[in-house]
Amino acid sequence: MDAHTIGQRIKEARLAKKMTQAEVVGDFITRNMLSQIESGSALPSMKTLAYLSSVLGIPLSVLMAEEADTSPKKPALPLPDHSPGAELAIMKEWFGAKKYRELVEWLLEPADTDPLYDEKLAFLARASYEQAILCKQAGDLPTAFTFSKRASDYANAGFYANPGLKTDALLLLTGLAEEISKGYL
Repeated sequence: MDAHTIGQRIKEARLAKKMTQAEVVGDFITRNMLSQIESGSALPSMKTLAYLSSVLGIPLSVLMAEEADTSPKKPALPLPDHSPGAELAIMKEWFGAKKYRELVEWLLEPADTDPLYDEKLAFLARASYEQAILCKQAGDLPTAFTFSKRASDYANAGFYANPGLKTDALLLLTGLAEEISKGYL
């Protein structure tokens, strides 16, 4: 992986989040260093990549992927039709099969005009939380952090808002933040 590609991905993620360089760097790196990384003139360390991944809310694997295209794409949906009932059946099937990441990627950000908007938010919250736990168990703390943050956000939204799940996600998020920060000290 070359410095230019990594820098470009970091900059695109930052701009997509509408964050300034100063907002991203915090106390971990300097704005000048981030500028050098984004321009491709400096290659960040793994610790810096993990930090940027967590701040930008994107999986470390996205920053490190060999493919140049990192924009999220919904997986092809194996639906006989696109009715709400068929979509709900797939969501239940994938959740039952523990295909949490696929479910989250497929649902992404549902439109509030979607007839299953509230149900999709509920599935996004639970699937994101379960995926965060799996990533933590696998030792991928930055990705676990990202999924835990999503779970917290989604659990607080929609008709099926789940304060208990939000609390669980925030507790997991806090624990992950502590574990990740230990690596920076």
